[in-house]
Amino acid sequence: MIYNELLNWFDQNKRDLPWRKGRNPYRVWVSEIMLQQTQVKTVIPYYKKWIKKYPNLKSLKNASFDEVLKMWEGLGYYSRCKNMYDASQLIKSSFPNNYNDLIQLPGIGDYTAKTILSIAFKKNFVGVDTNLERIGYRVLGLKSKTKRNQNRVVRFLENNQSLERPGDYNEALMDLGSSLCKSNVTQCNYCPLNQVCKAYQSTYPTSYPTPKVSKKLPIYNIAVSVIEHKNKVLIMKRENTKFLSGLWEFPGGKIEQNETASEAVIREIKEETNLTVINPLFLGSVKHKYSHFGVNISLFKAFPKSIKSLSLNQQHLWIKIKNIMDYPLPKANHKMLDILKKLD
Repeated sequence: MIYNELLNWFDQNKRDLPWRKGRNPYRVWVSEIMLQQTQVKTVIPYYKKWIKKYPNLKSLKNASFDEVLKMWEGLGYYSRCKNMYDASQLIKSSFPNNYNDLIQLPGIGDYTAKTILSIAFKKNFVGVDTNLERIGYRVLGLKSKTKRNQNRVVRFLENNQSLERPGDYNEALMDLGSSLCKSNVTQCNYCPLNQVCKAYQSTYPTSYPTPKVSKKLPIYNIAVSVIEHKNKVLIMKRENTKFLSGLWEFPGGKIEQNETASEAVIREIKEETNLTVINPLFLGSVKHKYSHFGVNISLFKAFPKSIKSLSLNQQHLWIKIKNIMDYPLPKANHKMLDILKKLD
């Protein structure tokens, strides 16, 4: 069994993280959702701010989604926020303490459910994420990421779990994977599992498991315009979309083939708002990368002579530019605001 060495190491080396203080199911849940595909150092200030405003399930349940989304602004993967809010509305009183009920909630999958149960309820589950999986592959000396090998890793981690300290066992593996047993760097001499680790014995531990070949991200050229009328600007809310749903933005879209950025922004404004603009003023450009693609944004300012023809199928507002920070925005829009500030 590996848990004795692992827990002894954890007791001496565990990270001081805010979600490990005043632990309860709600706090574990919030931290685990925030940590999905996001680095710990990025999550810490968001988590602290979140818990201060929404210290328990009831406070989140009673909040409006718009204010919740504003709190999440900048953390990315906004569907996590929507799922967490939707889940809070579905939980009747106490937080579910069994796998079948947890897995039914929006945004909670196998890993998150098992992690909550082990840490918050001290139940005999192991939530296997990328860090834990990597440790299992290395200890067992498995290179190929096949379904069979993944099942072997899960069984190994589950069979070695500490029945008395299941939550600490999970977190010890998390800390080990984030400190000594990273994907590209290992510090095997300090690892509590080096005596049983086959990857360590091979002297090439970073080759376990065989890394995936990274796909090249597609890059899209986008034209966006700040539409100004009577000292106010138009913002539109993205709704019922899988990507950035609920956030506010300036109108715009992809630049088509054989189309200039100026032509694209005139066309997009017409298609999205039914407003007609001529000679939009080019302000600057922005580069931004999301998880699966990147964008090159050409930013314009346009002044329609009249807004009587305005027609939109989505929620929109005319606001003073100084008030725009009251609304949750995509990160790329914050970069656009930096350009606008320099023009003031």
